[in-house]
Amino acid sequence: MGQSLGSELDGRAVRALGGGDRLLLRLDGGLLLTVRNDFRLRRGTEVEHFYPALGLPASGTLRHLADAVITAATVTPAGGLELTFDTGHLLAVAPDPAPGGPPHPWQLSSPTGHPLHTGGPNGTATP
Repeated sequence: MGQSLGSELDGRAVRALGGGDRLLLRLDGGLLLTVRNDFRLRRGTEVEHFYPALGLPASGTLRHLADAVITAATVTPAGGLELTFDTGHLLAVAPDPAPGGPPHPWQLSSPTGHPLHTGGPNGTATP
């Protein structure tokens, strides 16, 4: 079995952001985190909701994640993903996509594109 998600992500910096119909976080070591499901970005009492299916610019509030370092990464009991950054931001991905939505709400891939961790339907997360 592979490493836990936290040990894979803790201490890694976001080196590039991508938008469109998904959020792409290119991390240190060539890892790629793809978020296809709805998510929110929170800092303190400020919360912004994002809906990748409607199009997602990698700017605005998301630009605060550029060069941010992940300080904690957890999979929720329902299979959602929560990332805490050294900037004070929390990125929270909903576990279940809407009907007709993406089959995987989020996925962490190796530099070669091999899936390392995947959030699955009905709140599962597989390494």
